[in-house]
Amino acid sequence: MTRERANDYDLKKQVILDQAVALIAQKGFDGATMSDVAAACGASKSHLYHYFPSKEDLLFAIVKEHITEQVAVLSAIVREPRPASERFTSFVGAFVQEGARSRNHHLVLMNDIKFLPPVQREEVRKLEQELMHLMVSLLHEINPDRMAPAKVHSPYALLLFGMVIWTFTWYEKNGAISPEELSERISQLFLDGFRAA
Repeated sequence: MTRERANDYDLKKQVILDQAVALIAQKGFDGATMSDVAAACGASKSHLYHYFPSKEDLLFAIVKEHITEQVAVLSAIVREPRPASERFTSFVGAFVQEGARSRNHHLVLMNDIKFLPPVQREEVRKLEQELMHLMVSLLHEINPDRMAPAKVHSPYALLLFGMVIWTFTWYEKNGAISPEELSERISQLFLDGFRAA
């Protein structure tokens, strides 16, 4: 007989994910244990294993949920009926805002997906490729000549993503530059250079 899912299943699962991503970002995947996560949640390890059969499954859920949400938001921006440069600015703004809200997720993505089993790691890579394709399509609209050689597609997209993602290893959203101002400066810096002949 199948066990019925509790009404607060999703809420409890989210609490586990939130606590786990904070611990893994701080201690690293190797350093953070399921006991640590259970203690942070005020729960038992058996409670955690009810939601996630292994620590790798927990890590996979963290990164997959994060990237899937990003793909959905950014895909919607790319499809908007506006000039490409405006959509690019909105794209960067949304990516920066999410980075400011989810700094721990970015740190885990940079440092810990190597611990995922190959099949799960490949699934994450495919989601990351979707983000790349979205950016490449925007850059191609902005400057088709510059994007004509296929060999430059990934480098240009990675230059932008790398700039934003690595920024969140040191950036503090409550500092002198707000996330809104930061995203505007990144967009201007990249677009003005990219538009140049």
